[in-house]
Amino acid sequence: MQIAKSLFGFLPFIFLCNSSVIAQSNDSIATGQNQKEFSIPSIAKCAMKDEVKIWSKPFTLKKKDFNYLIPALAATGLVMYFDKPISTEIRNYNNKNRDLNNYNQSITQLGQGSNNLGIAALFSIGGLLFKNHRALETGILSTEAIFHSGLVVFVAKTLAGRERPLVEEDNGHFDFLSEPNAGSSHHSFPSGHTISAWSIATVIATEYEDVKWVPYTCYTLATAVGVSRISLSKHWPSDVMVGSMLGYAIGRMVVKNHQHIWHVTPYYSGKGTSGVSVNTKF
Repeated sequence: MQIAKSLFGFLPFIFLCNSSVIAQSNDSIATGQNQKEFSIPSIAKCAMKDEVKIWSKPFTLKKKDFNYLIPALAATGLVMYFDKPISTEIRNYNNKNRDLNNYNQSITQLGQGSNNLGIAALFSIGGLLFKNHRALETGILSTEAIFHSGLVVFVAKTLAGRERPLVEEDNGHFDFLSEPNAGSSHHSFPSGHTISAWSIATVIATEYEDVKWVPYTCYTLATAVGVSRISLSKHWPSDVMVGSMLGYAIGRMVVKNHQHIWHVTPYYSGKGTSGVSVNTKF
């Protein structure tokens, strides 16, 4: 029921994203030109390439990568040091405000993987129905980003074995390579809801970056999901921070790699004809 409410509530957002381009023809799917772009073999091939890049990234770091990696690690370490006091303050504030608690219970659903897959499906269906390339591309790339995020967070949680808030002494200890029977109570790091929310938010925000309100809305909602996980005592602040950084990185990578392979350019001749030019790089 909660899933249905989340998807139904997201319909106006998807409609607003595409309302301007639906009325025009310069963002439509060009018949016959880009069929291979969204074929199952092509999608699967791109997804596998991206998955390889994700897991090989630590071994292929370049000098410029450390310009982002070092500040990210430093920020994570700082937040982790203050995990407990930050978490306690946010949790107490949430518990004292019933309306805020209800809000967090609702907004956290936007980080549920199944809900995000539903949102991606709505974009894809809308793209097919209205022959809108950008919507279809957004749906497919969002699905891929959620898939990658799910695998990354599963491996990371299993390796880290971090205690969730309110478990035992509420210290958030790491039990690396914890026993499988430790269950969800030792799967706090990083936040799965946050990485899922940020991965799909980044894809949508990047695809619709020319529609100014879309990126602001996407990143605000993704941030709200992260805060809700802390407020509901499901994660530590550092879990959420790492989840957001990973989700953002995966979302950007998926869009960037796709654009490197398929470059779709709408055109208008000025003589009443319009369409889409598709160039392929191998």
